[in-house]
Amino acid sequence: MFDGFRVNVKEELKKRQWNYAKLGERAQISENTVKCFMCGATDSRRVAEKIADALDCKLNYCKGAYDLEISDCTR
Repeated sequence: MFDGFRVNVKEELKKRQWNYAKLGERAQISENTVKCFMCGATDSRRVAEKIADALDCKLNYCKGAYDLEISDCTR
Protein backbone atom coordinates (compact mmCIF):
# COMPACT_ATOMS: atom_id res chain seq x y z
CA MET A 1 0.00 0.00 0.00
CA PHE A 2 2.82 2.48 0.84
CA ASP A 3 5.73 0.80 -0.98
CA GLY A 4 5.99 3.36 -3.78
CA PHE A 5 5.59 6.17 -1.27
CA ARG A 6 8.47 4.83 0.83
CA VAL A 7 10.76 4.55 -2.19
CA ASN A 8 10.02 8.13 -3.23
CA VAL A 9 10.51 9.43 0.30
CA LYS A 10 13.92 7.73 0.49
CA GLU A 11 14.93 9.31 -2.83
CA GLU A 12 13.74 12.72 -1.68
CA LEU A 13 15.64 12.39 1.62
CA LYS A 14 18.83 11.59 -0.29
CA LYS A 15 18.38 14.66 -2.50
CA ARG A 16 17.90 16.87 0.53
CA GLN A 17 20.60 15.09 2.54
CA TRP A 18 18.14 14.51 5.38
CA ASN A 19 18.10 11.58 7.77
CA TYR A 20 15.13 10.10 9.62
CA ALA A 21 15.82 12.31 12.65
CA LYS A 22 15.56 15.49 10.54
CA LEU A 23 12.42 14.18 8.81
CA GLY A 24 10.85 13.34 12.17
CA GLU A 25 11.67 16.79 13.50
CA ARG A 26 10.13 18.47 10.46
CA ALA A 27 7.09 16.16 10.55
CA GLN A 28 6.69 16.59 14.33
CA ILE A 29 6.87 12.85 14.93
CA SER A 30 9.57 10.79 16.59
CA GLU A 31 12.51 9.38 14.68
CA ASN A 32 11.38 5.93 15.84
CA THR A 33 7.96 6.47 14.28
CA VAL A 34 9.61 7.43 11.00
CA LYS A 35 11.84 4.34 11.13
CA CYS A 36 8.91 2.02 11.87
CA PHE A 37 6.92 3.48 9.00
CA MET A 38 9.80 3.44 6.52
CA CYS A 39 10.72 -0.18 7.24
CA GLY A 40 7.10 -1.26 6.85
CA ALA A 41 6.41 -2.15 10.47
CA THR A 42 3.44 0.23 10.40
CA ASP A 43 1.17 1.48 7.61
CA SER A 44 -0.29 4.64 9.08
CA ARG A 45 -1.89 7.08 6.68
CA ARG A 46 -1.53 9.81 9.30
CA VAL A 47 2.25 9.25 9.46
CA ALA A 48 2.44 9.26 5.65
CA GLU A 49 0.54 12.56 5.56
CA LYS A 50 2.89 14.12 8.11
CA ILE A 51 5.92 12.95 6.13
CA ALA A 52 4.51 14.34 2.88
CA ASP A 53 3.73 17.65 4.59
CA ALA A 54 7.25 17.84 6.02
CA LEU A 55 8.62 17.40 2.50
CA ASP A 56 6.16 20.00 1.12
CA CYS A 57 4.71 17.31 -1.17
CA LYS A 58 1.33 15.73 -1.77
CA LEU A 59 0.25 12.25 -0.74
CA ASN A 60 -1.62 10.66 -3.65
CA TYR A 61 -3.87 7.62 -3.54
CA CYS A 62 -4.53 5.73 -6.75
CA LYS A 63 -5.60 2.15 -7.44
CA GLY A 64 -5.07 0.93 -3.89
CA ALA A 65 -1.64 2.45 -3.32
CA TYR A 66 -0.22 5.68 -1.95
CA ASP A 67 2.53 7.65 -3.64
CA LEU A 68 4.42 10.87 -3.12
CA GLU A 69 3.83 13.53 -5.74
CA ILE A 70 7.40 14.67 -6.25
CA SER A 71 6.59 17.33 -8.85
CA ASP A 72 5.04 19.51 -6.14
CA CYS A 73 7.99 19.22 -3.78
CA THR A 74 9.85 22.43 -3.13
CA ARG A 75 13.59 22.25 -2.95
